[in-house]
Amino acid sequence: MKKIHVIALMAAVIFSGCSKEPTSEVNSDGEKVLVHLNLSGEIDVEESPLTKAFTTDDLIGVQVYQGSDYYAYGLFDDVSKMNIYLHTGKTYKFVCTVVKNGKSKVYHYDGGYSNISLPYSSSTFTKDFWFGNSYGTYSLPFIRHGDYHHSGGLFDNSFTYSSQDYYYCIQYGWLATGKEEYLKYPQAERFYGEVSGFTPSNGDALFIPMKRVSFGVSLAVSGITDGNVTVTIKNSDQTLHTNSGITQDTQFGTTIWSFFDLKSVWQYADNYAENFTVGVVWNRGVGVTQDLGTKTVQFKRNVVNHVKVNLSSSTRSSSVAITLEEPEMTIESYSFGN
Repeated sequence: MKKIHVIALMAAVIFSGCSKEPTSEVNSDGEKVLVHLNLSGEIDVEESPLTKAFTTDDLIGVQVYQGSDYYAYGLFDDVSKMNIYLHTGKTYKFVCTVVKNGKSKVYHYDGGYSNISLPYSSSTFTKDFWFGNSYGTYSLPFIRHGDYHHSGGLFDNSFTYSSQDYYYCIQYGWLATGKEEYLKYPQAERFYGEVSGFTPSNGDALFIPMKRVSFGVSLAVSGITDGNVTVTIKNSDQTLHTNSGITQDTQFGTTIWSFFDLKSVWQYADNYAENFTVGVVWNRGVGVTQDLGTKTVQFKRNVVNHVKVNLSSSTRSSSVAITLEEPEMTIESYSFGN
């Protein structure tokens, strides 16, 4: 694995561009300094094979805490504008996520009012919790939570200082693809990073590793002599692939998916993987359906997991191989059947 670069936060330096100053809503004690956030790490433009550069189609969401209180949040497409006023003597935490091509992938509210209900129950979400979203905002994962409203993320390339509003979901994989459509494991390339315990002062620098919290899946099917084949890849929450009616040897392209618990993926990045199942059904040309069963495989972070289904008409079985290329979005191998 290549050495991970980091996010540098340079304090007490005045940068070009504007940044809104803290309002009276947030704690403004202490000398005020301007801090610039600059992203690198696994999202570095030189080190990452999948991310050659930021584009204006990417969305970068940042949530800032002052101590344990919410302090500021912002949605950006331009790293050079990620400037924030902090106060000396205070301690800050930063949570950042990037959705590559987010403007194309995340639902953007172009008018009216709509609701999304997340079918997930925990201390963070409740099954019947509804998010309202208004004109000109981006939906999940950039939903804002407040005392009296839950609305989409306003995109303006600056920080909003607030102890009441904050990003509710940026540490999770939820992504809205439509007005009332969302996925727990979206087809998206995602990055995540955190830093805590930062106290700004003149000349300080803070470093945070940004890590890819996505995985790749590629599917190849071979050995079909008659009929057609259905291959399904899923976990307990969502089906990633259902490829049916496959009648000949086929190599499907690679798709990139985001995990759900982004904080855990980031925290345990080097060893993070989740179990999925691969199921194969062969509808034979003689009218017989062979259910070849399922195999549990681990899909690893930052890896293209290449699933190869090799069918055998003589043994009525199949084999699945999943191979791994290291270190970045490479290929891991397993076998199915024989």
